[in-house]
Amino acid sequence: MTLAQALTFVFVLAERSLRMRGMMVDYLSADVASSVAILERLPAFERGMWIERLQRPNYRVRLGDEGGGSSPLESPSGMAKTVSQSLSQVLGQTVVVKESSGADGDLRLDLRLRDGQPVSVLIGPPSLRLSPWLLAALGFELALLVAGCWLAVRQVTQPLKQLADAARSLRPGKRGIALPRVGPCEVLDAAEAFEQMRQRINEHLEERVEMLGSISHDLQTPITRMRLRVDILRQEPLRDKLLADLAQMQHLVEMGLAYARTSQAVEEPLVPTDLVALLESTIADYSDAGKAVIWTGGAARNTRTRPKALHRIVVNLIDNSLKFAGAAEVALESRADAIEISVMDRGPGIPPEAIDKVIRPFYRVEGSRSRETGGTGLGLAIVQRLLVHCEAELILRPREGGGLVAKVRLPV
Repeated sequence: MTLAQALTFVFVLAERSLRMRGMMVDYLSADVASSVAILERLPAFERGMWIERLQRPNYRVRLGDEGGGSSPLESPSGMAKTVSQSLSQVLGQTVVVKESSGADGDLRLDLRLRDGQPVSVLIGPPSLRLSPWLLAALGFELALLVAGCWLAVRQVTQPLKQLADAARSLRPGKRGIALPRVGPCEVLDAAEAFEQMRQRINEHLEERVEMLGSISHDLQTPITRMRLRVDILRQEPLRDKLLADLAQMQHLVEMGLAYARTSQAVEEPLVPTDLVALLESTIADYSDAGKAVIWTGGAARNTRTRPKALHRIVVNLIDNSLKFAGAAEVALESRADAIEISVMDRGPGIPPEAIDKVIRPFYRVEGSRSRETGGTGLGLAIVQRLLVHCEAELILRPREGGGLVAKVRLPV
């Protein structure tokens, strides 16, 4: 639109310049003819006093043959040729077009008065003068054009930005941002398709979680019957192996139920929570059970969160450290923009290439997180789901000197 506006301005100037040249030729012929008539009526000694009164902005009149040595132009320009023909017709004499040698003009027209005195007309280049208000009006028009285009583009792109924000807010257990039904019809169709997609995704996730919970729940009954039958076996080595397998199956079922119940964490309201009191009470429970969990301290800090979900997150991280390192250290650190709860251990850690994968359900790191250590691959998956409801994030990184640091970052 700006380019079209500029081209229109150029075309208008070009058309105005051509029109001005045509008008200048007409006025120039009549004006020069009047000046010649005045000079012819004046006595020769008075003509020099009238020369200054006959000057014009676009041409000047000179008495005598100035630069008479110059030859006529072989191919004069269109305007010079037109002026020469028009003057020749008005004055009834041949007007010779020559190139001006001075700074007064580009062309020189040579003619003679009736008494034979030579007269030269020095024609300068035509200058196009623009009114000051015209430039201001064009600038104001361009500003209106830019503002109108900006409003129109914003009206079209704003629904797309809202659609992008709604897509970013799409997370399990959350409804996300509702899309307003405004904008062009194509954007409305995209918003409607997005709402249908979000609903299908939520239904799929709910169905998956319900299926996992139902399977885990239904497995508890046959596992209990199997344990009762194994208890009556007289072969102790075989009985102990079967009981260990059943215990591992029971643990897997319990973790599956816990993973399925994480979708209910969103129903817990956000309440002001004393993080130091929550962490100290959690660590005290481990100490009472004889577990090596150390509280390294931290400044008292309150924040709005879901305490039950946060307690479950910390418990899972501590259980992981106890499972793979035998001990854990818990610390609380307050920053200007976040609160960080760190659970540290000196275990085998997690390889850097596997850090992004351990939060997936049923994923195990070979060697350090194997079935022999009791890992089910759901501990960190449960933590990740609960973090979404707490609006927090989990950062896993190797600990200096060996081990793992699991850091939960809560917004202030």
